[in-house]
Amino acid sequence: SNLMPVEKFQVDLEHICGAFQVQPTKDQKVINGAVLLEQRAGFDVAHVAENLQTIKRTKREIRRDPGENYYLIVQEQGKALMSQRDTVRMLVPGDMMLVDSTIPSGFTFFGNYSRQLSIHIPRTELQERFSSCLKGGEYLSRNDHCTMALYAVLSKAFDDSVSCNETQSSYLREAMFGLLGAKLWERTDGTNLAKDLDVEISGAQTLDRGMAYIDRFYADNELTIQLMADDLGTSIRQLQRAFTMFSSTPTDYLLQKRMEKACQLLLARQNGNENCLVSTIAYSCGFNDVSYFNRVFRKSFGCAPGQYGNNFYKNLKVDG
Repeated sequence: SNLMPVEKFQVDLEHICGAFQVQPTKDQKVINGAVLLEQRAGFDVAHVAENLQTIKRTKREIRRDPGENYYLIVQEQGKALMSQRDTVRMLVPGDMMLVDSTIPSGFTFFGNYSRQLSIHIPRTELQERFSSCLKGGEYLSRNDHCTMALYAVLSKAFDDSVSCNETQSSYLREAMFGLLGAKLWERTDGTNLAKDLDVEISGAQTLDRGMAYIDRFYADNELTIQLMADDLGTSIRQLQRAFTMFSSTPTDYLLQKRMEKACQLLLARQNGNENCLVSTIAYSCGFNDVSYFNRVFRKSFGCAPGQYGNNFYKNLKVDG
């Protein structure tokens, strides 16, 4: 891990990638992150790692720093909800997205650790080659053959014995352009493009609305996934598909939120800030069966709810 102040990360990011608006999670002053630059196959390549909430490039940053590149973002570790134009995608390791630096874009990490490559492709050269089919927010699935081929080229580019050879590097650079062009031309079929965009947008938006709904109503012990789907005007199946983008399910996320709140209240009870029964805490967090609450709590934390605070402070060593 590499701990650094948020402000230092902001400066490094702007120096290497351009002007971006960095938003940490609440009360976050220090992050686990880094921004490093190197050159591979004739391209500037930035290594970006962080556990922020969001990174945005708005019209304000674009006016201050117009940008000379497209960014080919390669998700290496963790997840990132990325958006530009009409494309909204939850990227997982192996996915890529081509981002236009002159158009507002957003990267949401939910405070989780994420690591990406950002390959800086000169705008003028890319436009000269593919202007008729070029747009920002082009998604490249990890399962697509062009994406797999791009990975193979990148892997070769990161071979130090190859990167030192100018002739081989130039061939790899040309291969990158060729594969990007093949993917861009493939998406010029308006019917397929519209269909893919609909799937991308609806899935990501359903996930966002579903998480916000649970965050707001998790304490309601009458809440069910069916009720949630009805209120959001969607189906249980669509909700389940959307939550797979977050490697979760609506039921698991609901249980997670209830357990988080229960732990907060149990620790407050241990501190003397709250004077209430475990059953009261269970009901206030949305559980309507105390026996079930006790079972899932013990399974998650290895102790009964009433022992949680005691175990927590017993294992916390304070000098002096």
